[in-house]
Amino acid sequence: MKKKPDYRTKDDILKQQRWEPLIGEPGLTQITTPQLRVVDDFLVFLEGRKIAAIWDLTKRHFIDFDVGYNSVGRLRVLKAGLSALFPRHPSVLELMAAIREKDAAYLASRKRPKPRPRVLTKSVPESALSAFYQDAIADMCAGFDRNSVMAPAAGMMSTHVMKLRQLVLSARKAGLTEEISTESVRAYARDLRARDLSPVTLLASFSSLLKMARYTGAEAEAITLLYELNRIYDGKAAKAPKTKYQKLQNTGYSPLALINTASALLKAVDELPCPRRQHAQRNGAAAIALFSVMPVRLADTRLTFGETIFWVDGKYTIETVLSKGGDPWGCDVDPRLNRFIEALILRGCDPAWLPDMREKALKGRRPLFINGNGSLVGYNYVSDAWRKTVGTGEHIARTILHTFLGIELGMAGTGMAKAACGQRSVGIEAEYQDDALKKVQRLKGQAEFADIITPEERALFEFR
Repeated sequence: MKKKPDYRTKDDILKQQRWEPLIGEPGLTQITTPQLRVVDDFLVFLEGRKIAAIWDLTKRHFIDFDVGYNSVGRLRVLKAGLSALFPRHPSVLELMAAIREKDAAYLASRKRPKPRPRVLTKSVPESALSAFYQDAIADMCAGFDRNSVMAPAAGMMSTHVMKLRQLVLSARKAGLTEEISTESVRAYARDLRARDLSPVTLLASFSSLLKMARYTGAEAEAITLLYELNRIYDGKAAKAPKTKYQKLQNTGYSPLALINTASALLKAVDELPCPRRQHAQRNGAAAIALFSVMPVRLADTRLTFGETIFWVDGKYTIETVLSKGGDPWGCDVDPRLNRFIEALILRGCDPAWLPDMREKALKGRRPLFINGNGSLVGYNYVSDAWRKTVGTGEHIARTILHTFLGIELGMAGTGMAKAACGQRSVGIEAEYQDDALKKVQRLKGQAEFADIITPEERALFEFR
């Protein structure tokens, strides 16, 4: 869009009556002349729409203001100007949403090169499987039995197909026929062992491939070999220490240590260079802090303001129904954790706007965790946030709480941990405490014992 050049100076613009309420504001000394020109145009636009409160602005207002301009350059200048005049104002979030929408529409209108196909290094594409296996997979998906073997559950189909695709690649690399045979199974086993996978992972791989072999009627020798591999790795998996207990060491064995980690992440947000990364770190900090003391399952972490999160009598309350069992579950959030929820509400805006933004989130049924662009995060988002910082998924939170409360409060602590986790089964605590509790009790005992003996005496009591 061609436009008449704008040669107005700052003085020319600030003489206008609409600027009188802002005369003397620090932002007027920081804003550049080009920014001031665009902001003034925007104020004229608002006057025409009879919009008096900047709080009432929406994404649509900014898009309508920029009608006729192809790129988002003018809106970016407006963003810089508004940020100078009204630092950390919520309206900038709406402006950023308008920029993203307009930029996406602009890019979509241009021809873009086709993305390169993904290069597979550990499997072949499903389309590369033989017609025989393609037919078998189709029957599996339809739920038909074959060779007196039931079709697997729909949720397991992708796993079974993936293992077959991996075996075919191993057979191809070894120069073998691309089918389930004793030779191809051995080649597949060699490739898996070369990847230094855990016994549990190897067991899952061979178990899945055994299902495929039986379903497709593979040769008896190959099926026998797969049974033997399952037996071997079932024994190894039973003896191997659970990975989650190894990862437990990274957590400090305590929800308090995790909250301290989350606090450090939240404190460092402003050091990041862009809003998208800043909000991702806010999300990560909140995911770790909140679910370290509310260790619900991943399916129950998708909380929503006004539906499962409420603001009642000056505190945040969570009321939900657990995905496993359908039991009601609720708690009052410790006030010391409020800052994590409020950081997600504010998204970098001034805390002075918290009451208004919280009310808007509650009325609008806004999800607790959203991306920087306002979209809903993925299903595994919370667990991925834990994995990035702790090294394992959010499921470890239940083990941490069982370990911590079991050490500190004994049987009473175990009962509290089961209630916090929404667990009712008798004896389930053994699954979450196991050797980890014994190990931490031993370490705690060593630490306390160290306070009452000399270094020379300590050597007599070292645990080996």
